[in-house]
Amino acid sequence: MKDLLSYLTEKGEKEGADYVEARYQRFYTTRIEVRDGRVISALPGIERGVAIRVLYKGGWGFATTNEIEKETLNKALKTAIKMAKQSSLDTGEVKLAPTPIVEDEVEIKVEKPLEETPIEEKIKFILQADKSAREASPIIKSTSNYQDYSERKIICTSSGTQIEIKNSWIFWGMWAYASEAGLIQSYRDRFAMLGGFEITEKMNVEERSRRAAEKAVELLKAKPAPGGRFTVIVDGVLAGLIAHEAIGHASEADGVLRGTSILRGKLGERVGSKHVTLIDDATLAGKFGMDFYDDEGVKAQRKILIQNGILKGYLTNREAAGKLNLPATGNARAQDYRYPPIVRMTNTYFKPGDMSLEELLEDVKMGIYAKGGRGGQVNPAEGVFQFGAQEAYLIKNGEIAEHLRDFSMSGFILQTLKNVTGVAKDFDIYPSFCGKGGQSMRTTCGGPHIRIEGMIVGGKA
Repeated sequence: MKDLLSYLTEKGEKEGADYVEARYQRFYTTRIEVRDGRVISALPGIERGVAIRVLYKGGWGFATTNEIEKETLNKALKTAIKMAKQSSLDTGEVKLAPTPIVEDEVEIKVEKPLEETPIEEKIKFILQADKSAREASPIIKSTSNYQDYSERKIICTSSGTQIEIKNSWIFWGMWAYASEAGLIQSYRDRFAMLGGFEITEKMNVEERSRRAAEKAVELLKAKPAPGGRFTVIVDGVLAGLIAHEAIGHASEADGVLRGTSILRGKLGERVGSKHVTLIDDATLAGKFGMDFYDDEGVKAQRKILIQNGILKGYLTNREAAGKLNLPATGNARAQDYRYPPIVRMTNTYFKPGDMSLEELLEDVKMGIYAKGGRGGQVNPAEGVFQFGAQEAYLIKNGEIAEHLRDFSMSGFILQTLKNVTGVAKDFDIYPSFCGKGGQSMRTTCGGPHIRIEGMIVGGKA
């Protein structure tokens, strides 16, 4: 397969392309959904294909096929070249950032390969987790999801890079719903790691499911969150949502170039308080966003985006790095062979500080402690965001008090970062799938407990 991909890159260059990239993937995947103890779907599958990307005088062309034959691949190459030539008429010169030529073979070590694990064993695993949630209370309804993925990927470029990657991961997630007297509350949990089916033994999903169900029931008794401006302390999960959605996307260099990022033109400037350090680290072993190399064949890296409040860098692919005169950071990622690589985050998080949660709390006369992310909205161009938390608590005179539900907070990204007055030394990180450009990509985000002053809180009155 490497010889075939190398042939395509060499032929593309002979036909006038400035750069050619060929990426083969074969992946096995299983998706299982369970609702209230019933298996709704159990879908195993195997797929393979080749993506070809061509750069010609500033224009990109892309073609993909799942027919792995020389004649078909030649047709796909011609299509990519034709598209690149056409798009070059409407674009300026593209200078790819220089990167080392790499020849490497890497893999995630597994003890129980996913392809060799019977689907019945996977169904049993998720049914046990779902049962544990429903046993917590008779008013609980639940939805549980399992997904696994193992792949062999080969990347060859006309620059001479040849990389083979063998990857494997499992994702589990569940929602628990509780209802009483017309009020519905929910709580979710998720866990994911790189590895084979053996990592299910580390997931502890029965206990996690039971705890999520108990939380949903507890929220029925919680008071609606107040509205106004408060000092807010967020846990590591909610801090991760801020890191990823509010700041991480704004740091992606393709958005910076398009003018859709509030961080454009701010390299070297203060964008947060001295307590704020933001990192994107693709090298965190076993974490859901880990990569060995990105889909342009650039080695995965640890990048400091914000250091003690100063913006230090952006996440780049080779094109954006070339245009901004920055190094390529290894953040060009594609969902699979059907898509071209675009700038994406990996494991994005706030760096822990040196305070304890108790120290964050002790100076707060009246505030809110918010836990867990429930999604939200963000506009990286205008720098505004709105997020929900799974649960919250009032803080009174430095002590955690009444349980709250229906909590949301909003603000301006840069002002919020400058209002960070304390960062704890603990750390939490959780997995997610991030959507961008029609592609879904595995990531993680997280951080420590963080204290933010003057946060706009909008709960139900």
